[in-house]
Amino acid sequence: MQTPTTRLIPVDFLTSSHYIFGQVKGTNRGIYGILGDNTTEALDVYDASLARVQTPENLINYTPVMWLVKNKIVVVCLNKRDFIGPISLARGGYSSMYTYPVQITTTVYELQGTVEWPGRFEFKAFMAEGVNPFIILYDAILVSTLFPKLRIERPVMLFNRSFLDTLVMLKKANPDT
Repeated sequence: MQTPTTRLIPVDFLTSSHYIFGQVKGTNRGIYGILGDNTTEALDVYDASLARVQTPENLINYTPVMWLVKNKIVVVCLNKRDFIGPISLARGGYSSMYTYPVQITTTVYELQGTVEWPGRFEFKAFMAEGVNPFIILYDAILVSTLFPKLRIERPVMLFNRSFLDTLVMLKKANPDT
């Protein structure tokens, strides 16, 4: 039997109070598959650094291994789209997708980016779609509402839908402006 290929994937995690950055051992399922795996409740984060959201530049701890409870993760930030995992897993099997610019708010963060959805956007279906609790945001920007020093821009963010307060559809950008 062939063992799955693993690689270390650099990842930034945000909980409601802390900013964690380190590496996660990823398999061919990618981060999206790891987060959606309901047989495990925690992640092993290697070479992990921990900071408070209000002072992200001041580390409060570094450890070779940190365990992070998955349902406490609000946002996962990735530097490359490839780290999500197979496109068919991320798209739920759909081949044709439409992009929708959105703004998402939580009690601590505001996020802006685009989501992919097959067909006309339906909020109730969007919130209930699939078993993975994370929503993929592309070309995303995150700002902490209480601590504006924390601003993160990444090609991909995964947002835990259980922390959603509001979702707003943004008007598409006018190419002439």
